[in-house]
This record gives sequence, C-alpha cells and structure tokens, in this order.
Amino acid sequence: MKVDFVIPRYGPVGGAENAVGALARRIAEIPGWQVCVHATCATSSTSWTNEETPGTEYYGSLPVNRYLVNSGRTEMWPSLDSRVQSGTSSVDPAIQDEFFFHQGPVSNDLAGAVQASQADLVFFAPYLFWPTMAVAPLVAERAVIIPAAHDEPFLRLSRVGDLLKQSRGLVYGSRAEQQLLQRTHPIGHIPSTVLGWGIEPPSATDPELLESLGLADQPYALCVGRIEHAKGSLGLVDFWRTLKTRSATNLRLVLVGNPSVEIGSDDDVLVARGLSDEAKWSLLHHADFLINPSALESFSLVLFEAWTAGIPVLVNAHCETTRTHVAEAQGGLWYRNYPEFEVAVERLASDAGARNYMAKNGKIYTEANYGWDTLVRRFTEFCEHVA
Repeated sequence: MKVDFVIPRYGPVGGAENAVGALARRIAEIPGWQVCVHATCATSSTSWTNEETPGTEYYGSLPVNRYLVNSGRTEMWPSLDSRVQSGTSSVDPAIQDEFFFHQGPVSNDLAGAVQASQADLVFFAPYLFWPTMAVAPLVAERAVIIPAAHDEPFLRLSRVGDLLKQSRGLVYGSRAEQQLLQRTHPIGHIPSTVLGWGIEPPSATDPELLESLGLADQPYALCVGRIEHAKGSLGLVDFWRTLKTRSATNLRLVLVGNPSVEIGSDDDVLVARGLSDEAKWSLLHHADFLINPSALESFSLVLFEAWTAGIPVLVNAHCETTRTHVAEAQGGLWYRNYPEFEVAVERLASDAGARNYMAKNGKIYTEANYGWDTLVRRFTEFCEHVA
C-alpha cells in the first residue's frame, strides 16, 4: 500500500506534526508499504518562513519532501483571526478561505506534488492550516484527516465541517477528541479510528544539563511546550508565584520552550529556551512531576513522555482529553482552580510514595495502549479498511 502524509513542517516541532512524523517513520519500515511525507521548508508556526532546503531528505526508510512556502503568516491575518474568533457562525465562506490563506503556510509546489501523487491514501494533519484546508479537498476521495483538534472557535467554521464531511476517513488522538468533533459536525458516518500517538525517547540524554541550569541539587516541577496564554502556561506562572508566597515548598518551576511574552527567570521560575530533544528528556527524567496547564489538547504527547520517563503528571481538569488520560491511567492529579492546584502540588511534592505509584501506573498505561506495535497495527488495519 502507498500512503502519503501531509504536514506543514517536519521535525521535532509541533505536537501533531511531531507525532505524525514518528508514525510515518514506523510505517515506512513495514515491507510492502510505500510511505512519504510532504512538508514545507518552514519550522516556525508563527511566521512560516522558509528555513529548510527544498528537496527530498531520508530519515531512515522515510523520504521527506520539503517545498518552499509562497506565503506565510501575513499582516492581514491578525484582523481575520479576530473576526473569526468573534463569532464563527456569522463568518461567510469567502472570509474563512481568506483566514486560512493568510494563516499559511501556502505552498503551491506542495499542492501540486500531493495532487500528482499516486498514493492510495493521503493523510493530512492538523486541520487548522492551509495545507489541510486547501489541499485535502483537491484529493478528497483519498484524503484522511487527522484533525488534532480541541475546543476552539476555528473548529466550528463551516469550511472545517465541509472538509471533514467530504473526507475518506478521520483519525483521532483520543476518544474525547472524537466525541468533540462528532458533537460539532455531523460526521459520525465517516469511517474513523481512535489511534493515539507513540513516543520515541532519544538514545542519549544530556548529563551536564542540570548543572548548567543550576538544577543539580534542586527539586523541580516541569512544564514543556508552547509558553503562551492559550496553552495555560502564563496562568501557571501566576499560580506558581502565588504558591511560593503561601507554601514552604522548595520546588522550582521549570518551563521548557520559547515564551510568547517575556518571563524573567528567578528563584521560583526558570525558563529554559531552545533546548534539544535530548535535553528535554534529561529534564523529564529528573523532575519530580510534570504540569500540563493547557485546557486545549487533542492528545498531549508530553503526558506519555513524562510517564515513560518515570514521573507523574498534574493537568488542568478543564481539558477533557488530559483529565481522561490521567483518570484512566491513575497516573497523576488534576486541578480546576488555584486552591486545588495548591493542594495537588503539595501532595506531589511531599509524597514520594504517591509519586512513584502514579508514575508506575502511567508507564503501564502508556505501554498497554500506545506502544508502537499496538499503534502500527491499529493504523494499518484502518488503512486497509478505508482504502
């Protein structure tokens, strides 16, 4: 079988793109399966500037075809974004098309290559960007959408409903995402599967990292991902600074990522920018626990990375996806407000036995439900069903 994946960028960037890339590499190793990835030369989702060289590069058995971006995030996008978010039901299709065009990344060469492909199925991820919204309808009879969606205004746009309804199939990261999409659009009849995503721990870590960050003898909680208001990380910083005025805990909060606004590092909060994947895993292995404050997740791969690294997690209860993962795994705690946050942090910080018990549960849950053998079997069976 021949399968293509279309993502806006390839590499250890983005949640959905990273997860899809890892899956593609695994499927490419199966005898008799032909797999390739189509991506742009961009790496930044805020500008979509060309940073990689166009052409084909192999990652093991997987060819990745990169194409130049013709138009990235334009100066017209902010006003269109405000218009869309102010009321999706009143935004006409023409304005929606403008929104997705100016959000980018627009790549004419990518669109042409996907149309010319002889793949049996073409998987597009995530739903929100131009390569999915504009290119998938051109090959609708072969297009399978990986929405990677959470509850946000864009999801309710009529163009998104049209995209999903005319697709060959749908692949979800979690049951919560599937239920959200089926509540939002009439797509229950479309062939679908709840796949989930796998992780690939690096073969090496960075043994000198903790010393260089001043964490060699410092207990800490870790937050990994985009540091911005929409992901809850700025609110987490506020919660943490309040906690430190009320609690005797000696934990430090370590944020891994690039902040959308300036956050100063001090004795309570450390911002670690520009770290490698190996450095991230080093921090995971030595943290007391992970915090994911986001209420907007379709899967949250970092929870499974934390459990694989042997630490429990604390999540925002307003995110149905992460709360369900934690409840099913019994791999951590959740909070709805500041008082619950304080209680949960103090429990995790002070009770090593509870931390170890939750971490062990999470690792068992990860291996049972999202091990690579299980994921590859689910994916190939779905492909054979819908092709």
